[in-house]
Amino acid sequence: MMNRVCLVAGGTVLAVLLVACGGGGGGGAPVGPAPTGTINTGSALAVAGRAVDIALQSGSFGGITDFVGLTVVSTKNSARLGGASVSKPSAPNTWSAIPVGPEITECEVRGTLTVSGDIASPLTVTAGDFLDYEWSDCDDGLGQTLDGLIRMTFTEFDGDLLAGRILLGVSLTVEEFLVSHNAEFRLTNGDLSLTIDSRSQPETTIETLGSSLVVQRNLSTETLTDFASLIVEDTSMFPSNFTTDSSGTVSSTLFNGFVSYSMPTAFESSGDGFPYTGEMLVSGSSGATLRIIAIDDQTVRIEADYNGDGASDATIETSWEALING
Repeated sequence: MMNRVCLVAGGTVLAVLLVACGGGGGGGAPVGPAPTGTINTGSALAVAGRAVDIALQSGSFGGITDFVGLTVVSTKNSARLGGASVSKPSAPNTWSAIPVGPEITECEVRGTLTVSGDIASPLTVTAGDFLDYEWSDCDDGLGQTLDGLIRMTFTEFDGDLLAGRILLGVSLTVEEFLVSHNAEFRLTNGDLSLTIDSRSQPETTIETLGSSLVVQRNLSTETLTDFASLIVEDTSMFPSNFTTDSSGTVSSTLFNGFVSYSMPTAFESSGDGFPYTGEMLVSGSSGATLRIIAIDDQTVRIEADYNGDGASDATIETSWEALING
C-alpha cells in the first residue's frame, strides 16, 4: 500500500512524503552473495509476502518530496509513515529559529511530538543542517500510537526554492520507530541515503539507498540489506502515479537463509493504492524463484519455480492485502 506522511511546521511545510510504492530494483538481479533462502511449497507465501512488504517499507522512507513547501504539498490532514496514520502537527515555523527548538507539540489524544535541530540559514537548505522528529506515546486520534526518532541530515542542495525545483540529498536515521495499534506493532530501525530531484516537474525522482533496515512486527522480524529503490512520482495525474524500481536482499524469522529481489518490470501505483502493474522477482537457493505479478491494485499472482529449471511449478493468486499482512 502507498504510505505517505507529511510533517508540517507552522505556515511552512516541513514534509516527509514517505511513499511505499511497490518495489523495483534497477531491472536486474542484485549483485552479491548467492541467495541461501529456501523456496518451496511450505515457504513460498511467507517469502513472497515478507519480500514485498519490506521492499515497500524501504521505499516508504524514500520520498521527501514535500520538503519545506518546495514541491507539491499534500492537502490531506493525515498521511502514512511506517505503517501508521500520522496527523500533520501544528508546530512553530521550524526555519525561523537557529538552532531549532526543541519545540514540543501535543498530540491530539495524548503524548507529544518534539522537533529539534540546527540550520545554518533560515533562507535556504545547507549541507549539514539537521532536524529531529521524536514521538513519545503520541496518539493523534487516528488509531495508532507512535514512539521513536527520525533524524534528517541534509547532505546536498541545489535548485530554485521559489519554483520548487530542487535537488536534495538527505541522510535519514530511523531509531526505535514504533507503531502500535491495539495488540499489533511494527518497530523499525535503520539508516538510508536519499536523493530527491524535483527539477523536472511534474515528475519528481526519489532514490533510496541503504545497507540495513530492520523491521520487527508481531509475527516476525525482517532484515533488509544492500537495498536500492528508485521512485518516480508524476503529479500531472490525479491521484499521482508512482513508478518504482528496487532491489535488495531480505532475511526473516519466517524462513531460512536470505533471498534477493529485483524488478524485471517496475511496479506502478496510483495514489495510496497497491501496485496495479509490474512484477518482482525473488530468488532463493538452487535457482528457485518466485515471480510476483501485479494483476491489478487488488490482486497479485505468484509464479513459483521450486527446482530452478525455469518452468513454473505452481501458480498462487491472492490479494495484496493478504500477501503483505499474512
